This record gives sequence, structure tokens and C-alpha cells, in this order.
Amino acid sequence: MTRALPLSVLLILIAVRSASASGDGCRFDGGVLVHGRRDSGLVALTFDACPTQHVPPFATDIVDELEQAGAPATFFISGRWAEAHPAALRRLAADPRFEIALHGYRHRHMTGASHDAIVAEIRDGRTALLQLGETPDALFRPPYGETPRLMQEAARDAGVTPVLWDVAPGDPDPHETATRIEHDVLRHIAGGSIVIMHVNGRGVATAAALPTILKGIEARGLHLATVGDLVRGCHGPAAQRKAP
Repeated sequence: MTRALPLSVLLILIAVRSASASGDGCRFDGGVLVHGRRDSGLVALTFDACPTQHVPPFATDIVDELEQAGAPATFFISGRWAEAHPAALRRLAADPRFEIALHGYRHRHMTGASHDAIVAEIRDGRTALLQLGETPDALFRPPYGETPRLMQEAARDAGVTPVLWDVAPGDPDPHETATRIEHDVLRHIAGGSIVIMHVNGRGVATAAALPTILKGIEARGLHLATVGDLVRGCHGPAAQRKAP
């Protein structure tokens, strides 16, 4: 008679099988992209532009560092922020290495929101950017990182891929230092990683941390890309498209 395996052994086998199933591929949780292919060697730096009362409302020194390094990046921009800072939006959109993506309009909470409210948040953000003359890519970062059960269907109906992250140095915290941000990013970064930071005046030490982060990425043999590049690696060249 075959003896049953102990529960601890079964749990280990399940974990190993799960890891093998995911392999080096992209990770989607409920249709939401968490990271790209681990074997891609690509890393995406992303910066959220949320509506804020912080001063300054646009961290130009972050953009200065990226431009000086010739570094690609993805900016998730809320409609209200764009309306308040059209010149900043134009500056970001003028650099071909920068990708402009969606961060909703009001930056409202997604948890508890209806399907229609989620779709409206995405579409209103897109409309605001279009009215300012910029066509965003079909990528959406949910405000507050909230991804309720309805997110996958609502994002599909709005024609976007929702995007989270797997590396979060916590740069909005005014107590975070450049050294701690550098450490947090470089400790956790890997091929396919999506790093979340902020460009709306809340990334207090982000610009100071960027030179070391950029050098550390290069030293690890990784290469900077946009989130759109990661998505294309997940689904093929036809996956990424401009938002309708």
C-alpha cells in the first residue's frame, strides 16, 4: 500500500511545481501585470504623476537625471495632474525615450468602485490627455495600487493593460533617504522588474538616488526599457498599442 506523503512534503512539491509553471515568464495577477519576463534582462523604471498639493508639484530634477543618462522610463499620469501641469506633460511627451501611460483622472480608490466607475476613471484620464494633445499608451496603473476583482474586466473594456510593480522603494515617504531608496531598488531588482517611484513632487530623495540606481542596474547586466517593452515581451509585438 502506498503511504500518503506528509503535509510538509506536499506543500514543498506544490511550491516547486508552481515555480516551474511560472518559470522565467511574466507575472499577471488577475490580469494585472506585476513584472515582465525574468529572463528578458529588461527593467522598467516607472514614475507616477498623481494629483497633489505638494510643492513642487513636478520634480524636474528627476527628469533632468533621466535625460542626462539617456534613460527610458514610463510615466503614469493622472488626468487632473496633466490638466494642472500641461507644460510638464509636454516636456515628458517630447522625449522619445519616455512612455506616457494612464493613472486615471481623479486618482480615486478602485476598491469598492463599480465596473462602470473603474472604466470611467480610465477613460476620463485618457480624455484629459487627449485634449492636451497627447495620446497615451494603453497601460493603466490603478491609483493606490488597488486591483479589485472587477479590475480585469473593466480594464479590458477600457482597452488597457493594468500595471502594478514588484519593486517599491517607498519614495513618497519624506523620511526616505537616497541611500535607502538605492538599497531597496538594487536589492530587489531583477530581469522584468517594474520599479514604482513618483514625479509629482513626492519623490523627495528620488533624483539623488537615480545615478546610483542607474549604475547599479548596468552593473547587474540589466537594461532599461519601458513597460510597453515588457508587455511586448509577454505577449508578442502586437500586444502593445496606442489607446483608442
